[in-house]
Amino acid sequence: MRVVHLHSRFDQAAGGIVAALDGMARAQVNAGLDVGLLVTPRAGEDTSLCDRLVDDGVDVKIIGPCTTPLRLHPGLRSAIEAAVAGADVIHLHGVWEQVQHLGARIAHRHGVPYLLSPHGMLDPYNLRDKNFKKRLYRLWRLQKDLNQAAAVHCTTRTEADLAAPFLQRTKPLVESLGVDLREFQNLPTPGTFRQRVGLADDQRIVLFLSRIHAKKGLDILVPAFARAAVEDTVLVVAGPDDGGHRAVIEKLVAAHGLQERVHFPGMLYGRQRIEAMVDAEVFALSSYQENFGIVVVESLASGTPVLISDQVNLHGEVQAADVGEVTTTDVDRFSDMIRR
Repeated sequence: MRVVHLHSRFDQAAGGIVAALDGMARAQVNAGLDVGLLVTPRAGEDTSLCDRLVDDGVDVKIIGPCTTPLRLHPGLRSAIEAAVAGADVIHLHGVWEQVQHLGARIAHRHGVPYLLSPHGMLDPYNLRDKNFKKRLYRLWRLQKDLNQAAAVHCTTRTEADLAAPFLQRTKPLVESLGVDLREFQNLPTPGTFRQRVGLADDQRIVLFLSRIHAKKGLDILVPAFARAAVEDTVLVVAGPDDGGHRAVIEKLVAAHGLQERVHFPGMLYGRQRIEAMVDAEVFALSSYQENFGIVVVESLASGTPVLISDQVNLHGEVQAADVGEVTTTDVDRFSDMIRR
């Protein structure tokens, strides 16, 4: 069976969708499937992860550089026609760009079933941004693409419930994202991350590891950390700067007098991110919206409990397993959680 994934961006700095798709493609190759990937990057986006997928047996096509918010390219239609012609299943990731719409239309015309994973983009929180344009796009294109999908893939029941107004004719397929636990079978020696970034052995770490973006709730976590006032504790904010938001958070850190207690090591890849998780006392994610939370599962796989908001769609599973604490997006409540 040949499965072809279509997505707009495959830059590691993009975060969750790319991590999910990367792991999914590798797992499908390991399961014996013939796997293809077509991506449409803009100029300047890092596509080095595609090279590693090629080494692992994924047939990758890069169409770009693309332009406009829709990511248009003159060669895109013919590339998708070729991809669909040889596929048994088309898997679309995201909803707002040209690649997903053309993928849906061409697959439907050729009678090839397509699966659509919105990755949280139908969540009311995400729909509030550019609301008018998104409403128009839904009427213009998206609703038809959703209606004719073989299934709409939601990663949690929470996501399926939030997306329900869009799922008029297509039932959701609820299936969680996977984490390759082989990466966590031999954990790094404790202290490796501390030594690399120059932290003392007796300094406990509250770890944030994600994109530094407004929706990630660092405007909650930083003041909560300040109010918690736990001695010999540092906050590590690890991740790529998204849209210049790191400067906003650095000003917030300075306003709370935390310059010596908050560290920004940048984005952590591969083994380095696991080293940070192993050395952390707790992992904290105060997001206003998080469709799944692969990094939450990775922290737990590293043996580190999690403190998350109830807007992380995995929060019900975390509570049921009793492997962390969940609260609202409230500074005082997050502060109490950090102290506990």
